[in-house]
Amino acid sequence: MNRSGTTRVTGEHTVYVDPDQAIISIGIVTKSEDLEEAQGHNRQISNRVVQSLRGNGVPEKDIQTSGYQIFPQYNYEDGKQVFTGYEVRHVFRITVNNVDTLGKIIDDAIKSGANRVENIQFVNSDPAAAYRQALASAYQKAYEKAGTLASQSHQQLNPYPKSITEHGASAETVFAPAAFVKAAEESTSLQPGQIGVTASLTAEFRMN
Repeated sequence: MNRSGTTRVTGEHTVYVDPDQAIISIGIVTKSEDLEEAQGHNRQISNRVVQSLRGNGVPEKDIQTSGYQIFPQYNYEDGKQVFTGYEVRHVFRITVNNVDTLGKIIDDAIKSGANRVENIQFVNSDPAAAYRQALASAYQKAYEKAGTLASQSHQQLNPYPKSITEHGASAETVFAPAAFVKAAEESTSLQPGQIGVTASLTAEFRMN
């Protein structure tokens, strides 16, 4: 509280929501001494993986190439660099709109030849409603703080704030690490948990 008869308080609140989307990168890595052979093999597997994704209900617009790279491979023998072939990587960025199907989508992609799964992100496609709820609770907390200060200082709180400043929204995204993978005997089980949407603000109230 200061001499101007106002008090400045902060409020913050987090609302937890279930993710309804997953964003995942699935890659195909092939190697060969011959570049055309490595590329051709990669192309064949990539086509099978895309067919698998579409067969699991992923629309074409949600399957995007996020990277295509060619790496010459070398070994060191007796202190000398010896060329051994090429590595070709093709990575797809996939948006899955039903997180319950993600395990099967990954399993089928691996069975089709994919050998790398990267950066699984669980997100909520529309966090605006959760943010509004968090913002309302953040304001309520700030107001209650101001009321406590007014009561303790034997003053009357003006319920209409002089100013409110939002500090922006933040939404926690759940990640899974990148890994080389191979087809498993049992279906992949993923637990996405919940996503925290946080709102914070500063409010200034007049005191009488």
